[in-house]
Amino acid sequence: MRLRQVQAQIAAELRRHAIPDSQLEAEVLIRHALQYDRARFYASLAERLSAKDLEHIQGLVGRRVDGEPLPYITGHREFYGLDFIVNPAALIPRQETELLVDAALDFARAHHQGDIACADIGTGSGAIAVAIASNLPRAHVYAIDRSPDALAVAKRNRRKHGVADRVSLLQGDLLAPLTNSVDLIVSNPPYIASGLMRGLPMEVRREPQIALDGGERGLEVIRRLLTQAPSKLKAGGRLIVEISPEQLDAVRQMARAEFPRDDITHRNDLLGSARCVVVDRA
Repeated sequence: MRLRQVQAQIAAELRRHAIPDSQLEAEVLIRHALQYDRARFYASLAERLSAKDLEHIQGLVGRRVDGEPLPYITGHREFYGLDFIVNPAALIPRQETELLVDAALDFARAHHQGDIACADIGTGSGAIAVAIASNLPRAHVYAIDRSPDALAVAKRNRRKHGVADRVSLLQGDLLAPLTNSVDLIVSNPPYIASGLMRGLPMEVRREPQIALDGGERGLEVIRRLLTQAPSKLKAGGRLIVEISPEQLDAVRQMARAEFPRDDITHRNDLLGSARCVVVDRA
């Protein structure tokens, strides 16, 4: 069977299982199985595949239709223009979280021309920490996570992108492992309400629950982070927390309780929905 036919058949199978972007996902699965880049893939559409290659490809397709996320199958995910190693030990980086990195870089470039100390709370794969360090050559980032398995992924990613000397990995709960105050705190915490977890798409439920479940209203971890933050954030510093849009008012109120004199704003995503709460300390 020719490569073009295989792609069409796989795309049709993915569509039958209600998997979005079936044509693109079919291409990605085939390329991963054959270790082809895009140029070689399209140059090879008329080629016939061996029975061994077909078996390998179909095995990957089976994993995908069983609900395994595509990035866990390929072992990679792009985030902020960088290629990250991912596996089931850590949450898959998402495009909406790039807004958090934007807010961090905007602050650093406007207020810190020299060295800047940052903390990424719940670092997971290290995507946020590495993206910040890669774009701020004078930044030192403390990447904190409770999970040693997630930190093992972050360790690989900091080494892959050449920032191992400026991204320190710390194991522990939220800001507890941080012994010094910092200029910038960023976090994509668990913020899904516990009661909504069962209703998530199958592939999302394959990701670490500890990185998704935010308690009864999805606010438990955010509340604890905001309570700890004042003692760890320097004067003139910034705190950025990713949220679900419907949590905006509640998170702003919690932030105001902990930072009564400081500027509290939010940032919207490309759809106009609130995605980050930002505290700028006086």
